[in-house]
Amino acid sequence: MVFLDTTIKTGTTTVGVVCTDGIIIAAEKRVTAGGMVVVSEDIEKVRTPEKHIAFAAAGMAGDLEALDRILSVEFKLFRIREGRPITVDAAVSFLQNLLYQYKFMPFYVAIIMGGVEKDGTPKLYTLDPSGSVTPVKDHTAYGGSGWFSAQAVLDDIYEKTSIMEAIPMVVRAINAAKKRDTASGGGIDIVAITKDGVKKFKPEEVEKILEKSREKKKK
Repeated sequence: MVFLDTTIKTGTTTVGVVCTDGIIIAAEKRVTAGGMVVVSEDIEKVRTPEKHIAFAAAGMAGDLEALDRILSVEFKLFRIREGRPITVDAAVSFLQNLLYQYKFMPFYVAIIMGGVEKDGTPKLYTLDPSGSVTPVKDHTAYGGSGWFSAQAVLDDIYEKTSIMEAIPMVVRAINAAKKRDTASGGGIDIVAITKDGVKKFKPEEVEKILEKSREKKKK
């Protein structure tokens, strides 16, 4: 008899990149049951709990949903109490404390979180389920099942450039993971954060950017 692990998981391949004008956080969209059965190819793994902050999570889909709800409410309450949005560093500290508080019954997620401060400084971090925080100065594909494939591509081709010029690099890294990792697949969510706020790119926008990149390389 075969016992199927039916826990709904987000796989996953997540990517974070520091750019000259902000940051990019991206992920593919496949969700599996136990890494064996594809449940969906269209789940949003990049969440924006504040207008200048986003995070992506690899791990349990339910834990991603719970954290998104908690952070969205807490950051909204902070804005009401303080009359200003929470800083990126303070948001990361809040999440760190939350994860550490539940370390003996953890949220089963590996997180890439970042945003842009009021002065325009981009910030990017990774957090593990126990609340350990690591600042990222350039790029990361931390935590998911497609981590190593995507990270290898980023290590090879990363250059600190603008968000628009970095998108083809991010897509290439995630596509490399999708080819080798059965838990990664579907479309790609790309969220860019600048001092003006968060922008989620539609699939047709991403395709136009990729086409321009291909044409540029031909010249």
